[in-house]
Amino acid sequence: MNGNQSTRLGGAGKLWSGHSLPLANCSKLRSDDIDVVRTHMSSMVCPHKLDIDGDKPPIAFCHNYAKLRSLSFSATDYGNPYGKVTIAIPPLLDFFVVQIVLAGEARISQGEDSYVVRAGELNVIGSEKPFIQVFESGFRNFSMKVPRAKLDELLIEELGLAPGDLRFSHRPMSLDGGANSFAQMSLAICNDIDQNYRGFCHPRTIGTAEDMLQRLLLASVPHNHSKLYDVAARPPAPFHVRRVEDYIHARADQPISLSDLIAVSGVCGRTLHSAFRRFRDTTPMNYLKAHRLERARAALSKGLDGSTSVTAVALDSGFTHMGRFAADYFARYGEPPSVTLRRSR
Repeated sequence: MNGNQSTRLGGAGKLWSGHSLPLANCSKLRSDDIDVVRTHMSSMVCPHKLDIDGDKPPIAFCHNYAKLRSLSFSATDYGNPYGKVTIAIPPLLDFFVVQIVLAGEARISQGEDSYVVRAGELNVIGSEKPFIQVFESGFRNFSMKVPRAKLDELLIEELGLAPGDLRFSHRPMSLDGGANSFAQMSLAICNDIDQNYRGFCHPRTIGTAEDMLQRLLLASVPHNHSKLYDVAARPPAPFHVRRVEDYIHARADQPISLSDLIAVSGVCGRTLHSAFRRFRDTTPMNYLKAHRLERARAALSKGLDGSTSVTAVALDSGFTHMGRFAADYFARYGEPPSVTLRRSR
């Protein structure tokens, strides 16, 4: 698909034009100065490098922008008639960027991994590793910035998972199935804001709109918790299960015994064990171990300062037997903890 075609987002004739930008009435910046553009986009996304090669082509940069509460939307066109735009972005630790290409294509490189995302495709960017995106003239995209903490909260609510471990597939996907639903809702919200209808920004609807977009994202784009997330929701767990989970989350780095968990729950051991089996498919102590492993993996994946050690992370996560920790970690994640740490540096 080239810049003269449209990016189809669904049936019934609905589409986003590939030769114009969404949010046309929400202009944030128009500029022909690459230095101004670099400063602006660094402030809007994160500090990054931006270069244009090919005999210093002129630009007619356009950035349209809108925001709900914590989710923000951008539509960009660098307006370069020729040459290549290269954007080098550091690790994105606090948020994900969901990108829908409207026209043209971009090559994204991350270490030895490289792929092309084309018009009519969606991909999610967010990693502990830096990456580079390169595109030529005619490239236009729409993107949504999603705080990682918001998705963590949703996964805690739905699955009882510890925060910090969410990893999306970076591979481009066509706007079919759930991805189409996600794109259509994004389009509806942006059109609502652009035309100043303000329905999705109403105090009684804005939170629900954000929640639905985030749930659609988790349902549409493959991630490391997809298998659990795609299972039909169970009835709410009883209070004694949630009380034990809260206790584990708050004190995972401290010694915890089964008798401690029974005492916290306020029920007998058999009742607690049965409730965890029914509502969490595990035992209280296995839940504790799984939470500690998730906590350790999150810390190892963020060990960017060079001073983090496997032993320190294991101890901080509540493990006291290093050999058992290494074996349990390998069984769960398919690699030694040292490999996870090394990859993050």
